[in-house]
Amino acid sequence: MKIIKYEIGAIDISYTVKTINGHIFTHSFPKDTSSINVERYLNILSTNVDERKTKV
Repeated sequence: MKIIKYEIGAIDISYTVKTINGHIFTHSFPKDTSSINVERYLNILSTNVDERKTKV
């Protein structure tokens, strides 16, 4: 997983992520979310995106 872009909004931060298999997705978190939790959640989402795209 690699964060390729992020945008800071008024109340949240939107991350664009490239998964290990090359899929790209975007997800937002509130600004007060710790960086450890952002990394943890994005890793989980990245794995789920790869699994779903592989099944299709």
